[in-house]
Amino acid sequence: MKRIQICADDYGFDAAISQGILECIDAGRISATGCMVLSPAWPNWASALRERKGMADYGLHLDLNEFAPYAEGRSLGLWIGCSYLRKLDIGVAGSWVNQQLDAFESAMQSAPDFVDGHQHLHQLPVIREALLAALIERYGQRCALRSTRASSWRGSKAAVIEFLGAGALRQRARAAGLRMNSDFAGVYGFSPAADYGQLVGDWLASMADGGLLMTHPGRSAGTETRPDAIRPARARERAFWLSAEAGELLASLGVQLGLCEDWPQA
Repeated sequence: MKRIQICADDYGFDAAISQGILECIDAGRISATGCMVLSPAWPNWASALRERKGMADYGLHLDLNEFAPYAEGRSLGLWIGCSYLRKLDIGVAGSWVNQQLDAFESAMQSAPDFVDGHQHLHQLPVIREALLAALIERYGQRCALRSTRASSWRGSKAAVIEFLGAGALRQRARAAGLRMNSDFAGVYGFSPAADYGQLVGDWLASMADGGLLMTHPGRSAGTETRPDAIRPARARERAFWLSAEAGELLASLGVQLGLCEDWPQA
């Protein structure tokens, strides 16, 4: 048996996504979710996670480029460029991080179990330094941190994401004594032609104990917040996780749902 955390990103984005994630938690198919605390829908959905305390890990999905007021006019590429050219002020970045940690704690009445980043911006230069400083000051070594480093080849898109900062983030997290997932999977192109069940099977079969599988389940309904480019893929992922096929796959591969406490130190 191996323990793999299956983590749903984007909780709180809107009602459809939040409902879909809750269904997957209730079905025992995922074991973590990252929360978008700047979304206007978040205050309506935090209580549902508090009611499910102990059923999964709940973390901060650090958002710099979706609902954040400072996201306007900054594409993903521009965030990457500003970070690598160090045009971001680390003090300002630290205030962004702490604002979102404050919002998480206020709504959840607890510290986050982990932090990751929307579109993985948490691992970029300047942002990662500000994030690590905030986590260490607030929680010591108690809060885990997502790594995008994979233990084997999982496609060019996954490789690009890892290249953008996984190594440097892990090095700094190791120095701080923080826990990180030992393996990472779940990256694909969200194409309707993709066989999501087959992808999950391949990922889980190749993943190491203490790894993390990222997923994006959600209902297919409309949104009350922002346009969601991957809504059809979310619906397909939700349908898979709620299916008998998913349960049979986990059992056949000897996968148990893991938590951050299973992760080793970076």
